[in-house]
Amino acid sequence: MSRLGTIFDVAILESLNGGDLFLLGNDLAVVKGNENQHYLAMFGGNVESNTPSIFTGNERNDYWGNALLWAENETLQFNSNTERVLNTTPLTSAGRLTIENAVKNDLKFLSSVAEVTVAVTFPNLNTVQINIVAIYKTGEKVVTTFSYVKIGDGDFSYYDFNSDFA
Repeated sequence: MSRLGTIFDVAILESLNGGDLFLLGNDLAVVKGNENQHYLAMFGGNVESNTPSIFTGNERNDYWGNALLWAENETLQFNSNTERVLNTTPLTSAGRLTIENAVKNDLKFLSSVAEVTVAVTFPNLNTVQINIVAIYKTGEKVVTTFSYVKIGDGDFSYYDFNSDFA
């Protein structure tokens, strides 16, 4: 909360084709400032590898904000470790810990402004559920749940994404 009031952003929803803007009736849905951060950090489009520390001259496939906003600070960059790990990790007890650690790694940039709790479960066969609770120093609490189902070819398909839209 600032002197100007709550900061709003457009709501992003997983659509099986990357994140799309979420419509509410004939208008764009909005979220209160922090609610897109989890999705962007975990699924920001840098699936192949982490952002290169030096410019290679090749096209970058990472989140556009990495180069524009945090080129010199790798700890703030969004690198989609979660998305990469979901696509390569078996759904076992060891795999659950690997996925949970990837989520925590993607969200560690929030450590100076929020206490973040992550829980990864396998509620059904070939299903991964990621529950995130972020309690910000402002007192705001953001709860996000991601559920994905592993389909025949080994890839994950969007099953459910839930966050509190304003």
